[in-house]
Amino acid sequence: MGYRAIAMSQVSGAGAEPIGHDVAQKLGFGYLNEAIVAQVAKDQGIDPATVTEAERRKSFSARVLEVAARGTYHAPRADSSLYAFDETDTLLWLIRDAVRDAADRGSVVLVAHAACYACADRSDVLRVGVTAPFSTRASRVASALGLSEKEAAKSLRRSDAARASYLKRVHGVGGESPTDYDVVINTERLAPDAAVGLILGLVQSRPAPPPQAAAPVRASGG
Repeated sequence: MGYRAIAMSQVSGAGAEPIGHDVAQKLGFGYLNEAIVAQVAKDQGIDPATVTEAERRKSFSARVLEVAARGTYHAPRADSSLYAFDETDTLLWLIRDAVRDAADRGSVVLVAHAACYACADRSDVLRVGVTAPFSTRASRVASALGLSEKEAAKSLRRSDAARASYLKRVHGVGGESPTDYDVVINTERLAPDAAVGLILGLVQSRPAPPPQAAAPVRASGG
């Protein structure tokens, strides 16, 4: 298998969570998303706005990797979360670092804030963008959260703006592009099972990289 990890980035209401969770289960991979990171922070009594000590950050990241590796988090079947970004919230920076650490460990599906951008320099990570038309996402959010279509659309615009703000501040991305991903999935056109099958096919069809050749040993002159 040529990919060590799968990173998935989505706009709110696109439905990446259940897709990512199913892919992780079928591959026997761990699973990491914002809910796991937030729960670890809560369990450890971490105030996201004040985490600055290196040792606490290291401990936090290690715990996140431990939980992700177990792959025991059960994602909801419908993803309706709205993106929120507070520029003072250090937890978002911790998520970025936890995503990178998880990619280094491998055998994990990453569905966290802009996971694809956190792994942009990794050729061994499959980067999947998950999206859907605005109207489709708004309808899903309205249904899941019990909002009117107008309220859902308003909330979704705030969510999209917050996501753009996060990408710019944390990853220096001024404008998102389809070329930022290896593959882009439109969940209005592809059902979850089809999306899962597509990702599995890409992962399983890529040949494993050849083993790194050992450096030649030079004979010393006598």
